[in-house]
Amino acid sequence: MKPGTLIVVTVAGATALAAFPAAAQPVAEVSTGAEYQEGDYGTGEPVETLTVDNRVRVESGGLFLFASLPWRRIEAPGNVVGSGGLLGLPIVIDPTRPGGREVREGIGDLRLGGGYRLPRVAGFELALTGELKLPTASASRGIGTGEIDVAAGAEASRTFGAITPFVGISYTIPGDPDGYELRDSFAARGGLLARLAPGLHGTFTYGYSQSLSPLLADEQQVSTALDVALSGRMSLGLHGSAGLSAGAADFGAGVRLGWRMF
Repeated sequence: MKPGTLIVVTVAGATALAAFPAAAQPVAEVSTGAEYQEGDYGTGEPVETLTVDNRVRVESGGLFLFASLPWRRIEAPGNVVGSGGLLGLPIVIDPTRPGGREVREGIGDLRLGGGYRLPRVAGFELALTGELKLPTASASRGIGTGEIDVAAGAEASRTFGAITPFVGISYTIPGDPDGYELRDSFAARGGLLARLAPGLHGTFTYGYSQSLSPLLADEQQVSTALDVALSGRMSLGLHGSAGLSAGAADFGAGVRLGWRMF
């Protein structure tokens, strides 16, 4: 990879942080993308979510900062609330809300985060991250919980030629919304990133997330992604996912377009 080049690989909404070396020069990228997910998450009722997410990311040396603000559309029973941890489920259940089917849409929660890539040791890359979710989504309409969540994570990888295995973990501490209970969530994932051709990367990932809500099963899913450099500054990412447990979406698909400003 050329110094200063940043490729963002999106895997079901998460970024493979340690799969690429730190940028030698300051790098800033803005991106926008859309993701659709569908399933019943063990509720027995269909839940459809559409998320349009806008992100900005700045990196210099081993330090990186990122922010995202989504727009969300949720078609689901009224007791389904949009949520999710760093690597967690997209919904929680609020038993105080009515269960009749509703369509809600609006601005989602603002997420701010940062992290640091530690110096390489024995060929291993390690990245540490922290993230803060600010409740900009409407709690009264069930688009968010109305509470601040915090999360911390780490990801390690090692490159062998064109293949980079990676593993990641995270721990999310949700806020305490009135009327219903959320619990801390541990999540883990692992997979392979492959350099398929110059400027083209593919990823396969398995992920597990403890449910934030005691009323939902844990999530297990597999996902794949392709990321292609369209030019020296523009990249395109495509990804899809399939659920392996009752608490996961049956399937999901998304696209993301990134632009490196410098």
